[in-house]
Amino acid sequence: MAVFTAIGSAIFGAGTFLAGLTAAALQVTAGIAVNLLAKAMQGEPEPPRFGVQGRLQAGEDVPRSINFGWNCTAGSLVYHNTFGSGGTRSVRVIAIGDLPIRDLTRVFVEGKRGTLLKDEAHANFGWPVQQFRKGGKDHLWIKFYDGTQTEADPFLVSTFGTDPDRPYGSDRIGTGIAYAIVFARAPERSDQGNKPLFQGIPNIKFETHGVRWYNIAKDTTAGGDGPQRWDDPATWGGDEYDFNPIVQLYNVKRGIRFDGEWVYGLQSLSPARLPAGNWIAGIEAAQASVEGPDGIERTYRAGGEIQVGAQVATTVEALLTAANARMAEVGGVYKVYAGPSGSPVMAFTDADILSTEEQSFTPFFSLADTVNGVDASYPNPAEGWNVKKAPPRLRPDLEAKDGNRRLMASVSLDLVPYKGQVQRLMKWALAEALRARRHTFVLGPEFRALEPGDVVAWTSARNGYVAKHFRVDGIVYKSNLDVIVDLTEVDPSDYDWDQEADFTPVPDGPIDLVGPRPMPMQGWQVFPATIYDNDNNARRASIEVWFASDVPDVDMVRVQVRLAETSDPMFDGEVPYGEPWKVILAGQFAPQTSYEVRGIFRRSSGSPSEWSEWLPVTTPAVQEVDVTDIQVQQLGRELRNAHGLLTGDSIGAIQTQLAELRALKESIALAALSLDNTVAQQIDITEAHNAASAAAIVESRKALAEVDRALAQLEIELVAIVNESLAGGYMAITAEVNPEESIADILFKVRAIKDGLLSQAAMLLRASVGSGGQTQAIVAMLVDAFYLMRADGSLVDSPFYLEGDAAYIKNAFIKNLTAGNIAANSLDASVIDVGDLFAQNASITGTLRVAPAPSGPGISIQGPNNRILITDNS
Repeated sequence: MAVFTAIGSAIFGAGTFLAGLTAAALQVTAGIAVNLLAKAMQGEPEPPRFGVQGRLQAGEDVPRSINFGWNCTAGSLVYHNTFGSGGTRSVRVIAIGDLPIRDLTRVFVEGKRGTLLKDEAHANFGWPVQQFRKGGKDHLWIKFYDGTQTEADPFLVSTFGTDPDRPYGSDRIGTGIAYAIVFARAPERSDQGNKPLFQGIPNIKFETHGVRWYNIAKDTTAGGDGPQRWDDPATWGGDEYDFNPIVQLYNVKRGIRFDGEWVYGLQSLSPARLPAGNWIAGIEAAQASVEGPDGIERTYRAGGEIQVGAQVATTVEALLTAANARMAEVGGVYKVYAGPSGSPVMAFTDADILSTEEQSFTPFFSLADTVNGVDASYPNPAEGWNVKKAPPRLRPDLEAKDGNRRLMASVSLDLVPYKGQVQRLMKWALAEALRARRHTFVLGPEFRALEPGDVVAWTSARNGYVAKHFRVDGIVYKSNLDVIVDLTEVDPSDYDWDQEADFTPVPDGPIDLVGPRPMPMQGWQVFPATIYDNDNNARRASIEVWFASDVPDVDMVRVQVRLAETSDPMFDGEVPYGEPWKVILAGQFAPQTSYEVRGIFRRSSGSPSEWSEWLPVTTPAVQEVDVTDIQVQQLGRELRNAHGLLTGDSIGAIQTQLAELRALKESIALAALSLDNTVAQQIDITEAHNAASAAAIVESRKALAEVDRALAQLEIELVAIVNESLAGGYMAITAEVNPEESIADILFKVRAIKDGLLSQAAMLLRASVGSGGQTQAIVAMLVDAFYLMRADGSLVDSPFYLEGDAAYIKNAFIKNLTAGNIAANSLDASVIDVGDLFAQNASITGTLRVAPAPSGPGISIQGPNNRILITDNS
């Protein structure tokens, strides 16, 4: 048996001296601590000691905890509040551990892996979580403090320092406490509207690299080699030894302190009681390299969250288990033994055994003590740190020898989040447990130097041993200086490991919710296209997309376009799904330019879809028209179609709309008690009416404030109607800021209807700045004629008039004219005074009239006719 199989009268013989000395008595006398694997092999199954804390704790009675090695915890809630317009963002302060730690490596949100974008930290909110970024907008951030901070978080202090209910003062530093601040935007739906990014406030687990530990092997002044010093924590750790279970155990035995104050472990143990040579040997044994599932790794590592309320003995057992180690206390001195048995410290033969004293030999185990298999559970980081069962280690050959019985030992490896190490521990512990040969006898005084954990070499003709190795598992010093020893056979080959042969691959289950398979894009094709105007003139280059017809559960197609060999889309929009199963995109695409296009179905059910591949296309060579022409056409349509709150053109329609406005006004008044400050609207109506006529004045005021949008709008409308004749005026002032642009409009419009004829005039003032830096300032008018008036009200003239698609100047009086080109069908002037007039290749078929000029006639005409005809009409 591996360690201390019960030694009682059945082994020693009733009534003998040794019968009163069980293995437990030897253990107490020697002060040996064994690990949980060894106990499990002895038939003492142990429940989990340090499970991963997966749920957030809150309250004043939450015990303090320490983060060892690679670990995961949900932490404990320290502070919670909301901010932003309408409380659309939440903030939580969560303590991760009660000592400074090395790093926060990643998070698990609602059980799903979260990647921290540490290179894109927000100034106030910290690191965005990549999986919760939607459309370029972040919804979740983590701000991390490692416990060495010296001031409170400035954003929380400035935002909540004067909060009357939950103030966050500048004294909330959290000295020595590692904590995270979780900022979350109000839940929204993920891409394609499949599901919310998260429901309510998300549950989060934090994966960290824990405390920096003192390593005696790195302290030159204590027998090691390196710069670390026990009295200077600033020199501690920061390397892979922080994950070494023997290093962690040493710190527990010395006592864990922060800023000189004891936190956990023993409180007053002298370093002399932890022999440097022995502990450094144990540290280096744990640090030895071995082949693992992902390459070379350290033989033993440990990690987990340990609450300070746990008994120190429990923590010692768990750390010893992670290294399959034993610890012995002899005369107040603690020694640790990890890994394979060492070289013998003494050798003896049968002649050294006192034949006058009783002896015992156990060649095999009883059925109750027999083990021929082992299984283990451990926290699996690849599955969100949930507990996972390792593949059991079975020995069918031994099961057959044991009467076809499977005799299993079970153990929970709570501080071993490494699947390769878990299987090594199982194999090695089982191999040790199968070592059944035990001897208990008395040796002479020369063997009083032996201590528990030592290895001896025994040559025995009687038992057929030649320098066979045994481990001293128990020892009793007799008053006559003789010693009783309890020996168990050992073999360094028990610790052999062949990664390819001994390791059983363990598939990691998915931790994301598994839903229906995404619908692939079908029939996706792209072609160059041209947009034509009403006169069939090529106006703009574009792209035409085709997709499969009659695919069920599809209502829209989302399309993205990017320049070839780039990554960011320059067009992202949705087009209706329906006949003719193809669409020319209404985007701004340069002619003769290479693009790539992809598409995805948007499904009515909200089920997932997947993108097509990026397909290449080159736009056609189209002579682009001035964008201003298109904008002017759009403005014309906008002015023609502009309307207010009353759009009807009959007495019945107007009265119906007035009734709807009255109902809306009442509903707004009723809802006002429950609305927050993000939306406000007010409607006032002044009206008079009878069966055949109506007159009304409607005024609407609206204000809207969202996270990234603000709108203010004032509308005033007057209407008078008698039967089918109507006159009305409308004014709207609108100011809006949104992610795409900042825009302000003032619109005036009047209309008149009589005998089925419509007359309307409008004017629009617009100023806007787009997200790409485009600015626009416009005055647009919808008129049939344009007049200028003097201040006294008299008419000057109508300088402009419209005819067909052109605007003309009726009469122009210009004092000074500078023009690049003048083309005239007729030019009639009282005086044309020029120094010289030259005309080459001139053909004059009519009459050229020239009045006497002050400088006298001076006309030179050079042409094929070489003649001048001047007539005097006087």
